[in-house]
Amino acid sequence: MSGRARGLAAAALAAATVAAAAAGLGGCAEPLDAGGRAVDGGVDDDPLAIDEVPADGSFDDLHRRILAPRCSGQPGLCHNGQFEPNLSTPSLAYAYLVRRPSLEKPDRYRVAPGDPDASVLIDKLRGRDVATRMPLGAEPLAEADVRALEAWIADGGRRRPGAVEAPVLDEPPAPPEIGVFDAGGARLDGPAGADVVVGQTVTLRHSAHDFETADAAIPFAAFFLAAPDGRDVVLAPAATDGPHVGATAYDAAGPMGAGDQLDFRRDWTVTDPLELYDEATDTRTPVTASGLVVTPIAVYLDAYPGGIAAFAIGQPIRIQ
Repeated sequence: MSGRARGLAAAALAAATVAAAAAGLGGCAEPLDAGGRAVDGGVDDDPLAIDEVPADGSFDDLHRRILAPRCSGQPGLCHNGQFEPNLSTPSLAYAYLVRRPSLEKPDRYRVAPGDPDASVLIDKLRGRDVATRMPLGAEPLAEADVRALEAWIADGGRRRPGAVEAPVLDEPPAPPEIGVFDAGGARLDGPAGADVVVGQTVTLRHSAHDFETADAAIPFAAFFLAAPDGRDVVLAPAATDGPHVGATAYDAAGPMGAGDQLDFRRDWTVTDPLELYDEATDTRTPVTASGLVVTPIAVYLDAYPGGIAAFAIGQPIRIQ
């Protein structure tokens, strides 16, 4: 992998450790709500603090009366730390719910302060256009309890009366999905990679997903094709800076991949010889294409100031 690719990859890897929360209240057997990423619960000076006598209608009051007994307060209830969201304490529950994107509906918040109708938590509790209603396999919450949660959200979704609202965070972009297609649109890559021939034009595609940035507004996206020796295929021969950076273009008509639309593309014609670029020495060297194996790396940046990178490494492309 080149220095440029390594730098973007390192930025994306660091971003992947940032908290990104997920779907509304989920159950033990529902894959949509399992296996998410860690969330920073530090929304208070003491993130483990529990109000001994919480104010009526506060989140701590709702947690004690509704969420803990039905979702997390004893063994066997799924959101006691086993699955996202973690509702085991008021602080963790608040951090996992308020202004945190849903796993099941990743373009929406679990709790959208001021808007219960846009909150996936309420969708899950009411069984409204969701895969499963929560609590899973149990009696639905009483209408009065759901309305109490709706009223709390409508009032701003604060931890306590008079408290500031939860901050709006920059959610890290999701790693892209990569696909390799022939000129007719047939997919070439599989679990073992893709086989191409000299003279063939293939379309390299990847997805992008960032909570705050529409795909069409992604400011930068590109492919690198890494050779085994650390050099990269020259994808932009006319470029004097970064000829190995193959910028991708947004394609609204891109096909669906396994989980997201592959709506960024770059066409690449396999020439012989191929040029490999060494960024450390800023040199290009022609090499025989046949027999070379290259690895596609997709990278994109979100539009947040400073930009957070997301990257993925695809299956090998073997040149016949």
